[in-house]
Amino acid sequence: MKLSEAPINPIWSQETKQYTNDRIDFSLINQIVLEGISDNNISSNYAICFGTSRKIEMVARVEKAVELYQKGRIQKVLFTGGKNGISSIKNNQTPEEVKKDNLDISYLIHDDLAEAERMKKYAIELGMPKEDIIIDCKSNNSNETLQNLLEFINIKEKENLTHITSAYHLKCCLASAKKYVPLKLTYTLVLAETGYFEKENYQLTKLGCELLNFEANHLVRLARENKIADLDI
Repeated sequence: MKLSEAPINPIWSQETKQYTNDRIDFSLINQIVLEGISDNNISSNYAICFGTSRKIEMVARVEKAVELYQKGRIQKVLFTGGKNGISSIKNNQTPEEVKKDNLDISYLIHDDLAEAERMKKYAIELGMPKEDIIIDCKSNNSNETLQNLLEFINIKEKENLTHITSAYHLKCCLASAKKYVPLKLTYTLVLAETGYFEKENYQLTKLGCELLNFEANHLVRLARENKIADLDI
């Protein structure tokens, strides 16, 4: 089955920035969003660390990027994200009642920095040398990041590229890469664990359920609209 063939009917509200259709069954969420995604342990010259304004995820993603760098699995990191991303204060799609119930893990950073600038700052604090950090402050979602990729890194045909992001976001990033990167690359998918948004624990909090339900709807809708690659699931 392809993403576009999943048996759901995503109904997107631009006003509320939420999906208004019935909730998706957890087993189907797992199939759409999480299954078939694993780290193949291949090293890369470059990694993309995708931006977010949710603090718990930003910290996890940067720490994972620095860990891979220190282990020699990646040589340079592209941190991405502007000031107007989907998880920003302005565009956050999480319902208020969910945020109130999960204040400790739903907190969004609100400062004058772009997501990429913020991540760079934290990576340097953790010991990553600034000469091995690249930032893309103009992309506000994964599609834009992959569309703009070759402006920022000099990656070559048939190279491997590492993606670092939250578990529920990896499949979307892979589908965006396969749609928009005009080179034949291979991909290593590395999840940055938070302890809240992974397959074994997302069902334990309202925010985890909300994020995964949103992502399942989002993947299917984008595949049907030909805005990402229509992956097998």
